[in-house]
Parts: sequence; structure tokens; C-alpha cells
Amino acid sequence: MELEGRYRADIDGLRAIAVCIVVLFHLRVGGFGGGFAGVDIFFVISGYLITGHILRDIEFGTFSFAGFYARRARRILPALIVTIMLTVAAGWLWLPPDELRQLAKEATHGLLSIANVQYWREANQYFAPSADRLGLLHLWSLSAEEQFYLVTPLILVLLSRTRHVFTGIALAGLASFVAAIIWLPRDPEAVFFLTPFRAFEFVLGALTIVLERRVTAWQAARTVAAWIGYAALFSSLLVIERFQHDAGLGALPPSLATAVIIAANRPVRLFANRAVLAIGRSSYSLYLVHWPVIYFASFIFGERAGGTAGLAGQLLVMAALTAAMFFLIEQPIRRARSVQWKQATAFATVLGLCIVVTHGTFKADGVAWRLPAEQRARLELQRFGMSPCIRSGDYCEFGAPAGSRTLELLGDSYVQQYVAVLDDQLKAHGIRGKTSTVGGCPMLVGVAPRPPRVAECIALRERELARVQASAADLVVIGQAWHLYLTGDGEPDERRAADIRDGLNALLRLLDRPGRRFLIIGGQVRPVTCSFDHMRMQPGPLWHAPPPQCTALDSAKARADALEIDRLLDSALTGTRNAVLLRPTAVYCDQDCPVVRHDGVWMFLDPGHFTVAGAKWMGQRAASVIAQFISEQSKP
Repeated sequence: MELEGRYRADIDGLRAIAVCIVVLFHLRVGGFGGGFAGVDIFFVISGYLITGHILRDIEFGTFSFAGFYARRARRILPALIVTIMLTVAAGWLWLPPDELRQLAKEATHGLLSIANVQYWREANQYFAPSADRLGLLHLWSLSAEEQFYLVTPLILVLLSRTRHVFTGIALAGLASFVAAIIWLPRDPEAVFFLTPFRAFEFVLGALTIVLERRVTAWQAARTVAAWIGYAALFSSLLVIERFQHDAGLGALPPSLATAVIIAANRPVRLFANRAVLAIGRSSYSLYLVHWPVIYFASFIFGERAGGTAGLAGQLLVMAALTAAMFFLIEQPIRRARSVQWKQATAFATVLGLCIVVTHGTFKADGVAWRLPAEQRARLELQRFGMSPCIRSGDYCEFGAPAGSRTLELLGDSYVQQYVAVLDDQLKAHGIRGKTSTVGGCPMLVGVAPRPPRVAECIALRERELARVQASAADLVVIGQAWHLYLTGDGEPDERRAADIRDGLNALLRLLDRPGRRFLIIGGQVRPVTCSFDHMRMQPGPLWHAPPPQCTALDSAKARADALEIDRLLDSALTGTRNAVLLRPTAVYCDQDCPVVRHDGVWMFLDPGHFTVAGAKWMGQRAASVIAQFISEQSKP
């Protein structure tokens, strides 16, 4: 990259360091646990270069918003669009519908430069996918950069009309850093993903311009500063892993070290040789392609992708794709010159068409027709046990849609999975079922929700209790992830047990009325020793390695794990005439508790949640209990 007409080998060297440590971190290579700091290096570089270019053009009277955004579009959009659409195309070939739907949503947000906002909003959702299931997760940092590019020109133009350009920049950076520190305990995901909390890193790069001017004439000082900067950078990478979730303070050491190296403007041969500079120049293309390669390698080949041969193969594929992207896409289009309005029209048209494709794939729920009928049937059996619901906003209905009686499910996801348990019997008896999506929130009166969703869960609880209290339903099924509220740091607590007992009693009193009956779901079967890979459980159009099989859970172990919960709930229901306790471990299990069916269909989605197949098995096993509960003759 050039600034003031001079090529900066030191900056391409920094880019090479940044992208290499990010790639090795994502490949989970030992010793690179702090590699996520490569993003911080990129942010500082961007702050330095973009601020420098804009201020130089303003000083010479050549700055234009149209010219700036045209250069940024040529630099960023071609390779980004190609990467996103190739990733979605690979998803069409390999991914199950649920995973393709998720990938298509990410692709749309990436094309709109708001991927970081999406990941922030979904980070605390109860069933939020893990990082390994997000095929375009790395685009969050690019979206943050694009948002920086969007607002920076206007801010600098306004500041340039004063005599305090860098004072204004410094104040903005200070405000961002203070906000990050203050907000970190409240919402660490916001501090990690959102641009306002990352702005101080770009500002450090901008302030480097001032520092650079002051040390330019001191050759010896520049050399010393460069080595100090590299030493500080690599030292911070050795210890920063423990500060991964402290996005404000954790990002400061590598950001400061990068700023010192840039200000020194003194290439060090070790980090400025031909090979390193080649990686630095193509770092954008490498950054774009590296994560989709890792994502698909892990999905297709499973554990084999993490071996020595697997890692070597992934690196070779990354190198080939990087070279193709750099020489065929990034460089030719970046150097192309044409009328700006024609460029803008072309980019807008291509972006619009790509968004139509990605959003259409999302709205089509991952295009299940890509799979043969047999695989689609298997797919439905391995969805979450709540999936037979017909959704309407925050609620969904099951059973008999026009039923004369109503059954309400109340609780978190541990009761929502009973949709598929109850569905067949409700249809047979003409009963309409209803539930809502309140995963991860206790519906027990007075039981405190677990952070960080305290306020959200309290609001949901108030809404749900009011709804069920006013409902005409004569049947209410209550279930919770009792174990989460019974234990703190793994040790049972008598106070928590009392809270659950009192909370359940208060809930029953609140919802009780003549003719209403309650079914309480006890401690769930929890195969916690199994390793669940929901993504690879599902069939896709092309072959992928299945997840490791899991042996059945010993029934005695399952019942022992749920014993304390079941005793607690049983004692809470003592003397209650219209409530019955269903113990899943006593019903679901024989000599053992099946986790995978004989034909390879998984009965559990994770350690605690049934798939539809598992829920239907539970429904068969508990048929007599359920029939007695919903029977008109069993009314008290």
C-alpha cells in the first residue's frame, strides 16, 4: 500500500503477520491461541491508511466522497462477493437445509456489511449456533471495517474545517475505549462485534500519523522503536489468549504495538522478505477464503480434517484459492478504471442480484428439495422435538388446529421438545396445543434467570404467565431445565432447591382454576458423555463424514442423575390433587436409554434435548400417562 507515494513494506509485513496468526488460530494450531488479535492489527492498519489518504486528499483539495467510495468498492466488493457466492454454492452442494439456511442468512448480512450486527444479536440466543457452524463468521470484522469506511470521510471533512483534527480524532477514540470498558460487563458480545466499541483501534492507527511525523528524522530511534514494537506485539500474542473475551483491554496491547511499528516506518528484513510480502499483499484474499475452507473441511471430513494431513490439505487449498482470487479477481478489478456512475451501477446490480439469491435461499428454508425423499424424512426425524409446531410469530401450535380443548406448554426448551411427544395424541383426541419460544428462561415464580438474559427472561416470564393464566386451556404441561437452576458451580444448593419448590408451588397457585390439570415434566434424560455434532447428524446432497456414534446411556446412571430433581418436584406436588409428575428417566429407559436408533437416526439433538425421533419414542413410552392426563374422565 502506498501513502504519500511510498510503498510500505512494513505494513505488508504486518498484514502477513495478522492474517497468518488468524489462520493458524482458526486451524487450532498449538501456540496460536492469541491469533484472534490479527483482527486488531488489521483495524489499526486501516485506521492509519484510510485516515492518511483522506487527510492528504483534503489538504491537496482533491478529496471527493464519490472517488473515495469508488476506490473502497473496487478494493473490497469483488473478492467479497465472489467469496460469499462460492461459499453459498458449496453450501448448496453439501449442506443440510438447516445449515444452508443459516449460511444464506450470514451471506445476506455479509453482502449488506452488517454481519457483525447479526452475530451480536444472535450471540446470546439459547440455540445460537457455535462458531464452527457459522460458515461466514469471519466477515464480522470486514463489516466493522466497512462501517468505519462509511462514516470516517464525513467526520474527517468536518474536523478538517477546524484546527483540531487529531484532537477530535483522539477524543473519539477515548470515548470508544471508555464505552468498551464500561459496557463489557453488561454485553461482552456487543463490545466484541460492534464498531463503536472497536473504533478506538482505528483511531490508534489514525493517531500514528502524528507519532510518525515526530520520529521521522531519528533513524536510530525508528529502528529501536520498530524492534520494540515487534517484541511487544509477539509478547502480547503469547499472553492475550486469556483476555479473548475482554475486547476492550485485550485489544489494546497488540493495537499499541502495531501503532508503534507503523510509526517507526522501518521495515525489518525478517518481516519484509519476498515471501512475507507476497502473503501481505494477498492477505485480503487469504483472509476471505480461509474460514470457508476450514468450515467445509470440518463438515465434510470431520475429525480427519484436524490431523496433520488434514491441516496440510487445508493450507494448500487456501493457497490455491488465495492465488486465484488475488490474480483473477482482486487485482484486475482494483486496477480497472471506468466512469464512477457505471461502476456504482454495476456493483449495485451485482449486489442486488446476489442478495436476491441468498435471501431467497434463506426464505426457502435451505431448499430441502435438494435432498431425495428418504433423506428429507430422515432430516425431519432429526430436527428439534419442537419442530412439528406451526409457527406464528413468537408462538406455535400443534395437535388438532380446530380442537375444542386446548393444552398449553409452559417452560423453557426442556418442555418445548414435548411438542413431538404430545402431537399424535392431541390430534387423536381433538386437542389444540400451544407453546412459545422462551428457551433458556425459567417460568417459575420468583426464580432468578441466569445472566446475561435476566431482563429479557423476566419480561418473557411475565408475558407467558399472563397468557397462560388467561388461556381457556384445561391442560398445562410444565417443564424446565431443572438441573440448571438446582446447581450453581456444580454443587447442589439447599437455597436453590427451596426456590424451585416454592417457585413451582407459587406457579401452580397462580395458574390454578377449576377443571385445569397440570403435568410436570421431571428430570430429563441427559447423555452428557456423548459428543453431539448436530450439523453432521443431518443428511446433505453430497457425502460428508457422519458424526461419531454414541453408546446408549445406562438407565441406572440416568435415573441417579435425575433422582434429586424428581424427589424435589415430587415433594413440591405433595397434597396437590390436579398435578401429576412424569419422570422421563423412568419412562424413556429400559436397561439403557437409547441415544442413536438402530438405523442411525439420532434420538437426541444435544445432551438434554430430544430430536423428533427421540420425542416420538418418548411419546410411545409415555402413551398411557399422557392418555390419562388428557382424558376428560380424569378431571378432578
